[in-house]
Amino acid sequence: MYLFSTCPRDCYDTCSMISRVRAGKLHSVEPNKKHPFTGKMLCPKGKNMPRYVYSEDRVLHPMVRVGKKGDGEFDRISWEEALARIAKEINARSGEFGTQSIVQFGHAGNMGLIQRHFPSRFFNAIGAARVDETICSDAGEKALEVVYGSSQGMFPDAMGKCRLIVVWGMNPAWSSPHMFELLKRAKKAGAKIYVIDPIRTATADLGIHLQIRPTMDAVLALGCMNHLIENRLYDEEYVSRNTVGFDRLSEIARKFDMRNISEATGLSIRVIEDFIADYASMRPSCILIGYGIQRNRNGGEMVRAISILPALIGEKRGFYYSNDAAGVDMDYLQGAKLTSRVKGRLGMVDFGRTLRSGKVKMIFVYNSNPLATLPNQSLLREGFSRDDIFVVVHDLFMTDTADYADIVLPATTFFEHMDVNVSYLHQYLSLNEKAIEPLGEARSNTDLFRALASEMKLKDRALFEEDEKIARHIVSKSKSVKGSFDTLKKKGFLELKVPNRLDMSTPSGKIEIYSASAEGEGLGGLPMHVEVWSKLPYQLISPVHQLLSRSQYHNRWPDVVATVHISPNDARAERVETGSQVRLRNEFGEMVARAEVSENVPDGVLLSYSAMWPKLSGGANVNFLATDFVQRFGQCSALNSTFVEIL
Repeated sequence: MYLFSTCPRDCYDTCSMISRVRAGKLHSVEPNKKHPFTGKMLCPKGKNMPRYVYSEDRVLHPMVRVGKKGDGEFDRISWEEALARIAKEINARSGEFGTQSIVQFGHAGNMGLIQRHFPSRFFNAIGAARVDETICSDAGEKALEVVYGSSQGMFPDAMGKCRLIVVWGMNPAWSSPHMFELLKRAKKAGAKIYVIDPIRTATADLGIHLQIRPTMDAVLALGCMNHLIENRLYDEEYVSRNTVGFDRLSEIARKFDMRNISEATGLSIRVIEDFIADYASMRPSCILIGYGIQRNRNGGEMVRAISILPALIGEKRGFYYSNDAAGVDMDYLQGAKLTSRVKGRLGMVDFGRTLRSGKVKMIFVYNSNPLATLPNQSLLREGFSRDDIFVVVHDLFMTDTADYADIVLPATTFFEHMDVNVSYLHQYLSLNEKAIEPLGEARSNTDLFRALASEMKLKDRALFEEDEKIARHIVSKSKSVKGSFDTLKKKGFLELKVPNRLDMSTPSGKIEIYSASAEGEGLGGLPMHVEVWSKLPYQLISPVHQLLSRSQYHNRWPDVVATVHISPNDARAERVETGSQVRLRNEFGEMVARAEVSENVPDGVLLSYSAMWPKLSGGANVNFLATDFVQRFGQCSALNSTFVEIL
């Protein structure tokens, strides 16, 4: 028997798959070859799924803590006992400290529309506070919203027709294998590719690599604008008709002459001029803007500046950052009508500081592993260790976060429940059918919160709506979906209508090079360069490893160990060799890792892959060093503006 599955990981590709089941057991997983984007390929994580599902490390029963927080000592209990205890704690703490002392902590561990968002119905109903999911991509999304009204950009079909593709601060070879294949096909068809990145990645090998100094991307973008304007290489008619604020941009861009941007970025004048000439002349073109670039103190400013380049040459939304073609009614999905009170919002980036305030009395964690993925881990763990904070964790494995829980609940893999998924890259909605029965006593997010709502004697019907009914509502009510739910069940996927890229939902209805509303928010009316510096000698960049999805899968890949990549010059200065142990330190903490001397890393920069499980990495990962600085743009993280010294 085969069924349709969809990988729900926080990944651009959102692969449609065929799951083969024999005698009630998941036997194999393969790509859904009929899916226009997935095609014939799955990444190593996708191929490893059966081993992941049947891992001996799975949590299969509810458990209660019997030891000290963090020690991971638990005894098995029944679901009835677990639900009764959780309901009792919610009622007691809400009564004494108010409902805002209960915190909903969910994120992108499961990106399925139903399993990710249905839990919000329960937390809305009880009036809980919520942690805003701002750590990942919100700076870039806010920057694009300022300029274009949304982050909507090109879709894969349009990218494939481009003569020039600029990959800016992104490594699709690791983060989006299908996009990387698209790039390879485009190159074979004659497209020219530039890769702008401080690190020489596997993607950089595909094109002309501009190894820019970190945090200097807005300087390069503004310098390109100045050159385009001075040499009248921009599309004057398009700019006049479709933008506001061009004259103001011309004034500030003059400060970024070729000599200045060369010195700031570390790129030669000749290389910069060649890049600008190609960008101005090779049409159509697209700039792929990566998430990592905007996880800097000046990340929002950098994305804002880069995104204006397509407007100057007349490329209609000639970029890709993060798309949303589904048009899903999120208020319905999350049950916004279940509460009339204004729901408290807490920052995810600096959540450790929130816990120190003492206002939080209960945390319910699902779809997330904050004690691996969030910055300033020492402060965060201090908060999770508090005896006055009751912690519930719903997960597949005993993560670092689960070790600090009072109650641990067993979760399902996506093969053990149904869902529907959309991508933030391609324009297809995919079905995820329940392929096997849950292992042990595992429950899905939806089953868990329906049961907890029943335990607490909540009455609203929305709290008990079944998964398939929700899925049917999503498909039938979204104006973007081409087809019915019954067709989705037959094909496994449906195409979504691509939004009109000419529409601008800015206050002016045009591309806002200058934005009065952004100025009113304190973000500045125009794109700018903001200096990022530190007294410490090394900037620590922390992308995600190829075999991980944030902290997910680390327990399945024991060979993935904490490693610090360092340039040959810096290695000589620090007397470091490949294979030696290095200790990194800053004001947030310390980490010991294996050194790897690499020509791919520039001087003054260290690279260490993020979000490995600390307990599998000698007790600390890179997030023990990561700054919890909160950007103005989208209250996003600045993880890549972390600075350290080598002891």
